[in-house]
Amino acid sequence: MGIFSKTADHSDLENHKSEVRRSLDSETNNLDSFKAQVLDQLKILQENIDLKVTDSEEVASTAANNAVNSEKRIMDTESKVRDAIEKLESYRDEASKELLKIKTEREGAEEAHKSIKLVFEENQALQSQIIDAKDAVENAVTEASKNVDKVKLLLSENQKLPESVAGINELLESTRTLSDNMQNLLDHSLKKKSEIDDLYNKIYGYEVKGSDGDVSHIDGLRDELQRSYEAISKNTTELDTKIQNLTGTITDKHRSELEGQLSAFETLVNDSKSRISAINDQLTGLLPGAMAEGLSAAYEKKKDDEIKSLAKFENNFQTAIIGMVFVSLIPFCVDIYLLAWKGANLVQVIKDTPSLIVAILPLYFPVLWLAFSTNKKSNLSKRLIEEYTHKAVLGKTFSGLSNQIETLPRESAIKEELRTRLLFNLLQVSSENPGKLITNYNKSDHPLMEALENSAKLSDSVDALAKLPGFSTIAKKLATRTEDILKEETKKVEAGLAVQEALEGTTK
Repeated sequence: MGIFSKTADHSDLENHKSEVRRSLDSETNNLDSFKAQVLDQLKILQENIDLKVTDSEEVASTAANNAVNSEKRIMDTESKVRDAIEKLESYRDEASKELLKIKTEREGAEEAHKSIKLVFEENQALQSQIIDAKDAVENAVTEASKNVDKVKLLLSENQKLPESVAGINELLESTRTLSDNMQNLLDHSLKKKSEIDDLYNKIYGYEVKGSDGDVSHIDGLRDELQRSYEAISKNTTELDTKIQNLTGTITDKHRSELEGQLSAFETLVNDSKSRISAINDQLTGLLPGAMAEGLSAAYEKKKDDEIKSLAKFENNFQTAIIGMVFVSLIPFCVDIYLLAWKGANLVQVIKDTPSLIVAILPLYFPVLWLAFSTNKKSNLSKRLIEEYTHKAVLGKTFSGLSNQIETLPRESAIKEELRTRLLFNLLQVSSENPGKLITNYNKSDHPLMEALENSAKLSDSVDALAKLPGFSTIAKKLATRTEDILKEETKKVEAGLAVQEALEGTTK
């Protein structure tokens, strides 16, 4: 048991601990605030030092005073820091003494041992914090010393301010000189500007304000030139208009006279051409080749007509052949229809075919007549085309041969003979009428009538030949042979029909 009870010792220790902690906190806060103030003063001092030295002497002296005051504050702060450290050390000594007392009473207070140990550990922590605070204060003092050195350096630099002031004075003198020069230049510029303004007003004019407040414009050279230009432009335009009107009048008059002369000249030329053409036709008609040229032209025209007729006949002939083919296919188509669709008997169809062929003869003969007639006309057109072509060629060659004959020497004896023979040949060819090729025009061109006529002629020929000795016997033999052949063919047909009937009976 010690001189204090456990409760009292513990409470005293806690109170002493709290007091020490409060004093440490207050001193730490004071140190922090003072450190912040010192740093702010140093920043302000650094900003003031960074200003240009050549600005003014008052700024330099103010900065020096601020540096001295800062140095004093730093010294005061250093003394306060030392006092605080001493107090902290005294507190530590007292804590150590209390700790010794607690250790001597440890034997009697086993239950308070743990708390005392905790207090000791806390005191150790506080001691470490105090040491850290001391180190921070020492660092702050070191930084303050460095700042004091900087301030002393700046004060030494401020001593050089008089020299800078002398340089500034020299610079001020040079600036004044430059200002005088600039003032002279400005005066000269203003003088030149006034001259330029006068010249501008003379050229562009200027405005004058009257006593009644109205503003009037005084014309300058530019306005006078503008009026002169407008007057000249107006006169030029009027002159151009007059020139164009005069030119148009002269052009129209000249054009009308030229058109009249051209029409008179064209009339004269046309009349001359018509007269020359008439005279040329008369002279050509009097020449030997004029008749030949006329005949050739007539033959050429006839040849062209026959070519057109030939084309039409050939188309009709082709149409007739196609019609004959269609008419000939009628029995064949009817037989196929009866056999394939109606199922008629083949023998009966074959027996009825000749009757069907006889029935379509009225359709077949007109088409045959058309084909026969167009064929004859087509052949006749071909023959006439050849004849007209031959006559036209002879007529065209007459002029060329006449010219060649004229080129022969006049003394030649053959010249007259050739001319006479050429004229004779031309007359002989011209006298031949192509119409003689058109024969039997008074007879029908129907093929049946022609066949009958040919049969009648053949009969008359046979009768005439029968009068000849020996020919009648030959004619009889031919007739007998013909009848025998017809009988044999008839028997073959009857035998075939009998076989077909027998086959049909067997099938039934």
